[in-house]
Amino acid sequence: MSTGRTLLLAVDGLDTESLLGLRDGEACPHPLLTATSLARANPLTVHPGGPSEPPPALASLITGASVARTGIATAEPLPADRPESRSTWYARSMTAPTLFDQLRRQGRVTAALQWPATAGAAIDLCLPLVEDLRHYRNRWDMALSTSSARMVREHLEPRREAGVQLSQVPPDDLVAEIAAEALGRDRIDLLAARLSGLGAAHRAAGRDTAAVQRAMLDTADALEQIVTAFSPADEDRVLLVPGRPLVPTALLVHPNAALAAHGLLRTDGPRLDSFQALVWPDGPRGVVHVHRHEGPATREAALAALRDLSTHVRLSLRLVDDGVGATEQTDVIAVLEGGPGTVFGLSATHRPLVEGDDPYYAGPLMVSDPSAAAVALARGPGLPTTPAAGSWADLGVTLARALGIELPGATAHGMRAEAAAGTL
Repeated sequence: MSTGRTLLLAVDGLDTESLLGLRDGEACPHPLLTATSLARANPLTVHPGGPSEPPPALASLITGASVARTGIATAEPLPADRPESRSTWYARSMTAPTLFDQLRRQGRVTAALQWPATAGAAIDLCLPLVEDLRHYRNRWDMALSTSSARMVREHLEPRREAGVQLSQVPPDDLVAEIAAEALGRDRIDLLAARLSGLGAAHRAAGRDTAAVQRAMLDTADALEQIVTAFSPADEDRVLLVPGRPLVPTALLVHPNAALAAHGLLRTDGPRLDSFQALVWPDGPRGVVHVHRHEGPATREAALAALRDLSTHVRLSLRLVDDGVGATEQTDVIAVLEGGPGTVFGLSATHRPLVEGDDPYYAGPLMVSDPSAAAVALARGPGLPTTPAAGSWADLGVTLARALGIELPGATAHGMRAEAAAGTL
């Protein structure tokens, strides 16, 4: 069993150039961060394909399982009116054992801050930062109800008593503050923290804007605060994981408008009411669901409507043979896929296709690109010391081995040596 501690950091929106700059000290606004944890860190390539959005990818990372086995298939919960079902917030949605579960069984201390699918998990210090206001009166009620008892007692209650307004505190700032406090109090064997502000800024404002530059500096501040408090020794591990690379939006697709035109779903004003078939967005993909009781005619009608849409040069329709039981009520029969810069929407009342430079475009300005590789940085005992590659799930298996544990639900084999190390 490894006696060292582990710091697992996930930073949405951190591109490969910036990340490798952190490692090499190039254009890094905070050299202390490089000196304390990322100097000499080894690059690990996450292959294209697999989950496109951060929550499903991070679920695969902490389970070592493919997205089909984790229970967290998309960034948004389906059905939308029951976020407790297959939700990216609640641990009960997870269908595979996690790193947190296995470490706790060994009596080791774990922490998860803004990490997907952790609300209600057996994690010592858990701050999931759930966004489920329809089920809670306010943000304080939501935070206190979904965080672990120790998190509430040691970190949240003192802030509430001091008059802190959660709606006015950026989530990444809260994560960094609490991580630093927790690391300064007691030993934590695994601390997993996710920072989402940089990715949110990229999506909302595009590339190389003042808002993105501010978000980059804020993210670097948060990273420095956490890593400095962690103060890694030689026996400790640090793993920095970005999301998928982000690219400018080129095409917004609303496939449910095509299904509505064929009478396969109904709307109540601009909202969905009921459906026989529905396309659920997953970044640059649209997952085609049908109610399980629907027969072949409905399924073929849905595919026919979407085939017409997929004649667009940037779209393709891929049939799915093993999508039975995707949710409690639906099966998945196909996936609509777009090229880089495509984003799928849920609306059934917007125009089916909107080019990214349309003056009335109201979607994200940047979106994830699952066809591109991502690069993580790793340092510490048990982690690869030469360039290696694999999936999000492979990365989870490799981390589990470094921690001296097994992931019973894993479907991957671990990161493997990369044939062309010079490509990084």
